[in-house]
Amino acid sequence: MIDIETLGTAPGSVVLSIGAVTFDAETGEFGEEFYVAIEPSSAVANGLTMDVSTIKWWMEQSADAQAAAFSGTAHATTALLALSEFVKAAGATRVWAKPPSFDLVLLESAFRSCFVDIPWHYRTPRDVRTLFDITGAAQPDVGTAHNALDDAKSQALGVVEAYRILAARTLAA
Repeated sequence: MIDIETLGTAPGSVVLSIGAVTFDAETGEFGEEFYVAIEPSSAVANGLTMDVSTIKWWMEQSADAQAAAFSGTAHATTALLALSEFVKAAGATRVWAKPPSFDLVLLESAFRSCFVDIPWHYRTPRDVRTLFDITGAAQPDVGTAHNALDDAKSQALGVVEAYRILAARTLAA
């Protein structure tokens, strides 16, 4: 599961932080965690942009969420290389996001801007929202909202619950 926090909503936006966690949706087992906060000026130097309305939105978020998102010291390229290594080491056959059309698309744009290879195949993204819609599963709250790692963990827990619901339906049929 991957979650990001950004300074915009369009591809090419600055990524502030990236959280990821490995998990087995069928067993509920969690594995390795990944978190990095990026120094925004390094992303801007690589051609990524900021959106004023997203900056205003951040001003309305909790102090904890702001502190996590804006504490970045990692260079954008270094952060993306580290995420790439994390994904490759996990050997992920699925890369989940809520939704991939936001998180993964913005990450792919950042990978390209920083000349880092995208670490997943185009067939591996999975959409948490679609799974929740099909199953009625809910995402539990974990930690601080809009902390990329906490959000990744809560989304992964929701996927585990959705898989449990699907398994129960299969057994009942």
